[in-house]
Amino acid sequence: MSKETSNVGSGNVGDGKDERVIRLSKLEAIKKEGVPAYPSRFERTHTTAEAVAFVEKSTLRTADEVFANPTKNIRVAGRIITFREHGKIAFANIQDVSGQIQICFKFEVLGEKIFKFLFEDVDLGDFIGVSGEPFLTKQGKLAILCAEFTFLSKALRPLPDKFHGLEDTEIKYRKRYLDLIANRETMDRFLTRSKITENLRQWLLKKDFVEIVTRTLQLQAGGALAKPFTTHHNTLDTDYALRIAPELDLKMAVIGGLERVFEFAISFRNEGMDPSHLQEFQMLEWYAAYENMDTNMKWTEEMLQNILPKVLGTPSFKVYDKKGKEHMVDISKPFKKVTFTELLASVKVDIFAEKDVLVKKAIEAGIDAAEAKSRSRANLLDDIYKKLIRPNLVDPTFVTHHPGDLKPLARRNDVDPRLADSFQLLIAGWEVVNAYSELVDPIAQRKLLEDQAKEKNAGDAEAMEVNEEYLTAMEHGMPPITGFGMGIDRLVALVTGQKNLRDVVLFPLMKKEDSQKEDAGKDSGEGAEDKQGSDL
Repeated sequence: MSKETSNVGSGNVGDGKDERVIRLSKLEAIKKEGVPAYPSRFERTHTTAEAVAFVEKSTLRTADEVFANPTKNIRVAGRIITFREHGKIAFANIQDVSGQIQICFKFEVLGEKIFKFLFEDVDLGDFIGVSGEPFLTKQGKLAILCAEFTFLSKALRPLPDKFHGLEDTEIKYRKRYLDLIANRETMDRFLTRSKITENLRQWLLKKDFVEIVTRTLQLQAGGALAKPFTTHHNTLDTDYALRIAPELDLKMAVIGGLERVFEFAISFRNEGMDPSHLQEFQMLEWYAAYENMDTNMKWTEEMLQNILPKVLGTPSFKVYDKKGKEHMVDISKPFKKVTFTELLASVKVDIFAEKDVLVKKAIEAGIDAAEAKSRSRANLLDDIYKKLIRPNLVDPTFVTHHPGDLKPLARRNDVDPRLADSFQLLIAGWEVVNAYSELVDPIAQRKLLEDQAKEKNAGDAEAMEVNEEYLTAMEHGMPPITGFGMGIDRLVALVTGQKNLRDVVLFPLMKKEDSQKEDAGKDSGEGAEDKQGSDL
């Protein structure tokens, strides 16, 4: 094996052709020696983290005692990350999902054949299994003396430079597996994501929700104001849309009697890409019969205040707004509440103004004139809000009671029917949750969808269409319902202090490598301004 100072891989994560040829020759040598190059399994007794914890609770023998007669009380496995040789003794660090641990290889313990094999045929990046006994080195560092060595897998390409990590942003996104190997912070971030989703699931199950799975291919995209991707089903000879939201299917499940349902749904929206928007994303949606938006707000606050401190270990965490400015947020404090009307009034906009007045205000706010004229009245209000107001909402804030034409699937307010019983949760200018009391009146719903269809015919590509399947289901009767949608990518990015959603998606969508190289850390695509509903 190469010494650590020669640094196999040397940070080159390209084709590595010369290194690959060398490693292929070592692979052939391994096979000729009768050693399985890719055995089927290795029985571990401990992960590296569990081995460290075991040692902390144990009384260790001295190094001399271990060297004289090593036991095999611990069996660990992992990828070789570093290797240092000192004559007839060598040290390596192996890495698994839980962390790293140091392994000591001693000539007198392993014998000449195994020791020679280790040096000549094994490389950084290879996987090995070790049976041995832990001890403390002269420097007081923990190591496991290898009493038995098992080769587990040959890596044919080098690793990125472990001393400097993997820093190329585009390679991090294209080859996330290298990012996970080289950067512990990346591994921890994705483990945090997993813990967040699992805790969300458990919280909902304790509230008597049922997890279900709905369609990804739909005859009509519905449930949000967004432009869909389309595809063709060859066998059925039918065009389908990839869902922009699971909302309508989930509500039809409630109509059928599943009173509380939720889904972690991958959704697709054929819109602009920027650091806070991806065209393929994960969202959590839930729907609960016999409850309204007030219960939903209470649950939302309760859920986040319960889950985030548990996962993060603290109720306070660093977030970045859309301009990259850093803020500290304390999720344990009561969430603020403000109406959409009050926010728009603060910039001298009447939410019931006619479209031509709003077009003028939108242009003054810096929105492209042609785009402003093509937008519906409701979407113009949303554009102005996102441009002038939302970036300033840093602490967790519920924005409530949007104009009804901005929420065509939401129940109208009893006091002022021009408003919807709706709310959004904002943190650091990012929309995290979109929720409302659902509209369950099929006649009113048809009228609103017909109005949306007119806007679509007038040029608003994100307006909804009349969905007869959903309207027919509604006519069979719906109980009072409240609904909730939250972008998982966005929540995880916020609470882990990331400025780009790609940093919390394992394998984000990228251009083909043979196309013009993109700057993966900057805005890309068209239409960087987010649209209503596209946040979820």
